[in-house]
Amino acid sequence: MTTRLHSQLDDLFQYNTFLPDATPDRFHRLLDRLSLQRYSTFAALYAECFQRLEGSLRLNPFFSSATNLILLPVSQRRLIINDPVFQIWMALAFQHANAVLTDLTQDTASLQDMLLELPAVLQRITQTAVDHKYSNHPPIRRFNVDPLIAAATPPSYEFPEDESTRRHLERSGYSIHFFRDVVSVALSRIANTWPACYEQFRHLVKLICYLPDGTFRSCSAARYTGTILLSAKDHSILDIEESLVHETTHQLLYSLVEVCPIIDEQRAGERLFSLPWSGLQRDLQGYLHAFFAALAQVKYLERVRQRPAVEMQRAEERMLGILRGLIKALPELEACDDFSPRGRTFLDNLAQEVHALHNRHAGLLSRSSATAGSLGMAV
Repeated sequence: MTTRLHSQLDDLFQYNTFLPDATPDRFHRLLDRLSLQRYSTFAALYAECFQRLEGSLRLNPFFSSATNLILLPVSQRRLIINDPVFQIWMALAFQHANAVLTDLTQDTASLQDMLLELPAVLQRITQTAVDHKYSNHPPIRRFNVDPLIAAATPPSYEFPEDESTRRHLERSGYSIHFFRDVVSVALSRIANTWPACYEQFRHLVKLICYLPDGTFRSCSAARYTGTILLSAKDHSILDIEESLVHETTHQLLYSLVEVCPIIDEQRAGERLFSLPWSGLQRDLQGYLHAFFAALAQVKYLERVRQRPAVEMQRAEERMLGILRGLIKALPELEACDDFSPRGRTFLDNLAQEVHALHNRHAGLLSRSSATAGSLGMAV
């Protein structure tokens, strides 16, 4: 069984970048494996808790809710176990359970309290699905986010708890209704420009938080997978399209890493890298994330067509700028010895894409460099 699993993973990674222009079938195989893995983790949590805490009548609401979830049809169950709120709850419950199972603590009170949150978690997820049944984008929230998500976002963003601060902050930026319209337009453009990218967005992004007071342009993290944070510090609809593509690609890599480690954490050191696009410092995991998202952005921007002349020029300039960063970053990533075997295969596949983009846009790259050089001499 283990040999077959390894073989299936090897096949999943072979010649595959997982980006929207790769084989769609393997993206869905990735999602299937991810859902199965998450379900297996939940089933294992249920089994261990049942074995250890079966005699606790207090936990009957948990066991009843868990049994009902396990017995749901696969399609319905997948919607729940892949929800960001459920994922955060399960990570916390697993941490508490692990502390008990490894004898780090003899007190099961914290674990029981966490388990007893499951019925309310499932109810909130169901209500959100009902409220948001007919929409072409995931829910877009300001401050009315699930408490588990609000607790998971720091230090990316700290949701204010007092109502007066919230009312003050809501006066900044666009109204939530206007921002929803803007996101709808941006997603429609993505669907027309790169349908497969929009398809990945639909599967990977479950919640958008609109946070104009955020210190970022866009943000996400593995601890709240499925949720993206947007500050709307964009200058155009095209910029918002980029932000959505960028964050969708982060979600894709979170999913990929959850199924199979890309970096060998035992070998990875504390080295920091300087991102060629911003100069910000990142560890290897962060560098790979930035590289992967930048590659998706270039592939998106080169597909932009039939836009106003100014927007087309902006798309080309952005594409070339990001591509130059990819070309600069690639040798540094390839020189790292901290990738797992499948991670190295993955990086090699990404490298082929960068080389192909370099060759495809060599004329534009050289012309824009020459133009920039002549402008510099004129100054």
